[in-house]
Amino acid sequence: MVAASIIVRSYRRPQPLLELVERLRRQRHSSFEMVIVEQSEDPVLVGSLAALGDSRIRVLARPPLGAPGARNEGIRYARGEILLFIDDDDLPLDDDWVANHIDNYRDPNCTGVTGRLCSAGQGPDLVRFPRLAHWLAFRYSLFRDPLTLPFIGTRKPGITFAVGNNFSIRRQLIERIGGWDEGIPMGEELSFFFKYERTRQPREYLVHDPRPTVWRRVNVAGGLERRTRPDWVRNELRGRVIYYHAVVGHYFPWRFRLLYPLFALRAAEQVFVWIWDPDNAHRGLAQRLRASWHLLCALPGTLLRDGWRAARGVRRVSQLAWAAGDDVVVGSAPTSRNA
Repeated sequence: MVAASIIVRSYRRPQPLLELVERLRRQRHSSFEMVIVEQSEDPVLVGSLAALGDSRIRVLARPPLGAPGARNEGIRYARGEILLFIDDDDLPLDDDWVANHIDNYRDPNCTGVTGRLCSAGQGPDLVRFPRLAHWLAFRYSLFRDPLTLPFIGTRKPGITFAVGNNFSIRRQLIERIGGWDEGIPMGEELSFFFKYERTRQPREYLVHDPRPTVWRRVNVAGGLERRTRPDWVRNELRGRVIYYHAVVGHYFPWRFRLLYPLFALRAAEQVFVWIWDPDNAHRGLAQRLRASWHLLCALPGTLLRDGWRAARGVRRVSQLAWAAGDDVVVGSAPTSRNA
């Protein structure tokens, strides 16, 4: 069995995916594979990956599965003891990304590692008020949504959750609690860690390690077009409403019921902050003002429609079984997972 499996979710981003694969092929760690869940149904792209002739590359050509569904599909076919996760619009900054993740698992009590994110390919971002950022990072709010701050440059053990695009876990943790909850458009990482908290063993811990650093590229063409689709504000609001109803309402039912009006306001507040986030700086002032007005107009209908739907069971628990199928492409030939 290989030491590590890198699981890559990809959807309609052929060139960024090929850039990522080339960066991963340069990794200096001695034993790893890439399990690429390619959901574009693009035979040219699958052929380009196969033509590389690299036995470490395994491609799952699938129809669109959604963010948590794609991650679960990659997990089913992974052979590594350590599972690393990255998306097609991200890039590791150096060739020791895998090795820096794996180094943490020398401690048998370490169950998961989240690395550092940066906003440019030149290197880590400047952190203002580093001590305050370190204290705040990877904490939940009262509403059980995250204050992440994944750009901090200091190691922080004992965190409660991890980001999804520069993250690794032990295979045995998946075997214990299952995979990512499906049916939710955002927040699947938090849903997973709520399950983990309920089964955490004595002395187990998660850690933020700033050494494995990933360039988080935004506004890359393709993907789910979270920021470029015509209904970008309504879609973001819908995702947050479903998250609060289907995830927080499930794992923390009394908190959700007692504070429900505040959760509705929190959803609107979070989307408003996102509209004015630097990641949306490419939009002009007038466009963001209009988006803020549309947010207020869309809130009542979204709460009634998507909140009701989420409360009726949009969330699907994923208890994973390891696949033994033989539809995985390695180089140019199919192979069994157990090969």
